Amino acid sequence: MSSDGGVQRWPSIADFAVPAIAAAFQLGLTYLIALEEPLDKWQWMVFDIAVACSCVALIWRRAAPVQVLAAVLLIGGIGQLLLDTDDTVVDGVTDAIALYSLAVHRGPRAAMIGGVAACAVVSLLSVPYSTGGTGLWSDVLANVILYVTITALGQIRRQRKARRLELTARLAEAEQERRAAAEAERERLARDLHDVAGHHLSAVVVHSGAAARIDDPELTTGALTVAAETGRDVLTSLSRLVDVVGPRAGDGELKSLLPPLCHGLTRLGIPVSLTVEGRPRKLSPEVTTAAYRIVQESLTNAMRYASGAPVRVEARYTSTALEVTVSNDPPGDDGAVPVLGTNRGIAGMRERAEGLGGTLDAGPTPAGGWAVAAVLPTNPAGQRQGLDWPEVLDAAAIAFCVATPAVMAFALKEESIVEGWSTGAMMLLTVALFGRALPLWWRRRKPYGTLIALAVVDSIWAVAGARLSEPLLGVLAVGFPAELIAVYSVACYARKGRPTWPAVLVAPIPWAMAIGVALALDPEPNEPGAAVFALVFGLVAGGMFSALAFLPFWAWGKAVAARSRNWEINALETMAARTGEAVLAERHRIAMGLRGTVFDHTSRLVRAAEAGLGGTASDARAALDVVTEQARAALVDMRELLDAMEEQT
Repeated sequence: MSSDGGVQRWPSIADFAVPAIAAAFQLGLTYLIALEEPLDKWQWMVFDIAVACSCVALIWRRAAPVQVLAAVLLIGGIGQLLLDTDDTVVDGVTDAIALYSLAVHRGPRAAMIGGVAACAVVSLLSVPYSTGGTGLWSDVLANVILYVTITALGQIRRQRKARRLELTARLAEAEQERRAAAEAERERLARDLHDVAGHHLSAVVVHSGAAARIDDPELTTGALTVAAETGRDVLTSLSRLVDVVGPRAGDGELKSLLPPLCHGLTRLGIPVSLTVEGRPRKLSPEVTTAAYRIVQESLTNAMRYASGAPVRVEARYTSTALEVTVSNDPPGDDGAVPVLGTNRGIAGMRERAEGLGGTLDAGPTPAGGWAVAAVLPTNPAGQRQGLDWPEVLDAAAIAFCVATPAVMAFALKEESIVEGWSTGAMMLLTVALFGRALPLWWRRRKPYGTLIALAVVDSIWAVAGARLSEPLLGVLAVGFPAELIAVYSVACYARKGRPTWPAVLVAPIPWAMAIGVALALDPEPNEPGAAVFALVFGLVAGGMFSALAFLPFWAWGKAVAARSRNWEINALETMAARTGEAVLAERHRIAMGLRGTVFDHTSRLVRAAEAGLGGTASDARAALDVVTEQARAALVDMRELLDAMEEQT
């Protein structure tokens, strides 16, 4: 069997490519290292055999990732012990590839166990060659960061592959989903049509018929007044029933969808307040759509059954879910919220929430109002993992950008950048490094904000280092990867439609300033204007060379966005468009049927009632007969339309 549970297959040509590249890299790098520290024939033989065996094992890394990782660790460990030197790369390459494959093709538990095993083996093998003390701990820390990063990258790749397979299957079933969406919309319209029009028009028939049998002018006037008001309510409700629902709620941006929805009711005289709490997260289109529809349905119910009462909409982001609450005060007329029809709207909202693995509760509040509270998991149902691997990767990136310059600054005795600094100064430097790298936590949600924050901090650091302490410039140079990650994040995660190329121009600013200020402060040039020339030259040259270093990472981010994120967005938009077209087509068909029948009779009902109210007593009695007749005709047409809809189900 294959790693994904499919049929067994022989290794393909692609399975040989990575092992061949890994072998070439290990041999070439070791040859360069051996130019200074030559290996004897025995060591070369052991090295070649170990590299060959471990790379051959990588051929089956997809079919048997657990066994391949164990074999690679064993071969690398034995080879390292026999070589008795750390001047080779007999390990550290093939085990990283094997661990990545394990994380891609197995679940979180197996991936974490494999990561711990690989980190432990490599760290133990480095103990005999470590200088001890801070050197040993720096090696262990570097290994932990490396293998956590590899494990997180593999798990993210696994989740994306699963997501793509799911979307591919859903695209293949798009026609079935389109039909299901049309059928669901047809059923919803039928239920709402019966609730909205059937109940009200039946009441008009009963009330008007009773008034017509009793020759009482006062009762006739009351019946006409109720008929006119009810008819207008029916027309309004039917119009709302088939209206196209505002913006498409599938772009993952609740912050741009909810305000117009709430402000629309505010313009109608219903006070609606919107509150968003917590750290906003990028939501999947399914969660966004469900949240939007739940708020929309809740606001519609509040407008219908508690008109004029204040409404509060709250959205709160947690680490695992989006919590949505819509509550309204009791209506002003009788201080109580009427029963919400047949509760079909609540049932629909609950189905949306439960379909994502969430919950929804609706009911009266202690104050006499009504509240709807939904909890929507931020991961699709059935794909929830024990760890949020993107956040694990972000934490590893922060740790790397803090640990690397810190180790180079004062942990390595032989290469210390800030040798002679006090303990307090080193602690302050560590805090500063952590504060500098912390914006990377928001690199996916606010990529431009992350890059700008890093650029500002590094610019201040660069000027201060050039003027006050040259070792600080060395620390900043070692922390260069932080801005590489930020540029990549802008290219990969910036909002669709926003240009990303300015990132390549913003990131070099600190390095251009560092070089420019350092040259301007050089005490050797004494000619007039030499400092200004050196500053300008340093800014231009430093900016250009730094931009060349950032450009590949920007291109990498663009390529990843085009291959993965954009593909998923386009697939979801395609499904949403097909489903939306089916829903809109069904609404249009029902709307055309209503306008030619129920709308027409109800409009005549309203006009006849208004005319009767403005005429004589005999006009009122004649209008009452017309009202009853039109209400019955509207009911007949509505029932025929409902029957036709049921035949298509």
